[in-house]
Amino acid sequence: MHTHIVPPDVVRGRRRYSQADLWFGRLYRNERRVLASADDLRRSMRRAGLAASVAFGFAWRDPGLCRANNDYVLDAVAASNDDGGQVIPFCVVPPGDLDFAAAEMERCRARGAVGVGELFPQGQGWNLNDRSAVRSFMDTVRSLGLILTVHTSEPVGHTYPGKDSTTPDAIWSVIEAAEGEVPIILAHWGGGLAFYELMPEVHQQAHNVYYDSSASHLLYRPEIYRVMSQLAPGRILFGSDYPLIRQRRAIRLTRQAGLSSNELQALLGGNARRLGLTGVSRQEPI
Repeated sequence: MHTHIVPPDVVRGRRRYSQADLWFGRLYRNERRVLASADDLRRSMRRAGLAASVAFGFAWRDPGLCRANNDYVLDAVAASNDDGGQVIPFCVVPPGDLDFAAAEMERCRARGAVGVGELFPQGQGWNLNDRSAVRSFMDTVRSLGLILTVHTSEPVGHTYPGKDSTTPDAIWSVIEAAEGEVPIILAHWGGGLAFYELMPEVHQQAHNVYYDSSASHLLYRPEIYRVMSQLAPGRILFGSDYPLIRQRRAIRLTRQAGLSSNELQALLGGNARRLGLTGVSRQEPI
């Protein structure tokens, strides 16, 4: 549910792109942090035995970089075959630039993108307090039949590259604007939002919110899988955050988390299929 691929030029020109985008620099200026191409992802999927991976680029702040990364993801999918498994494309847009974002999402939808994200609100300068603009963006996502994935962070705990201000209270404006009509995937277990689903009014509003497990072992104890299976049954999704985490390792850690066989099957594909993310038509809206 959660992998990143970038054009080879970005891999080779890491330092140049680190200067072009503040948050890319914070995350990838360190040469030890791996960047991956589409070919790298397919090799990883073969090693991990994965049938499908959702892939998106980096959440660039610059519209031109978003468009270039989107073209790379979409071209890679169009040129793929069944040898390395199915790559399911999402597109990245700067959500604060409403005119560009709407046009780019429509263009990418026509080329086969089934979702938008992973969006990075703080890194892309998306003001989640501007509820009118957030609603306009979500109206476009809804009209195109796209799924939305958003980066989220915990309001407490240790700091790390990529931890930002998109905590459960901040992301709530997006959930409200969706009115339950847009599937929203919150990365990294949603920063703890699922706990508040124990409040009936929050649970009702968040019934179309999903949580992915990306980078889970860097943040939580293994019990998080069992807890989330209870807090949001049917709405938890396996994510690795590849290439930050190797897919094969992420699956191994997931299998060791003590889930029942039914819970594990749901996490590793069942819930994604019900969401419409495996074997989806590339022409018809979800």
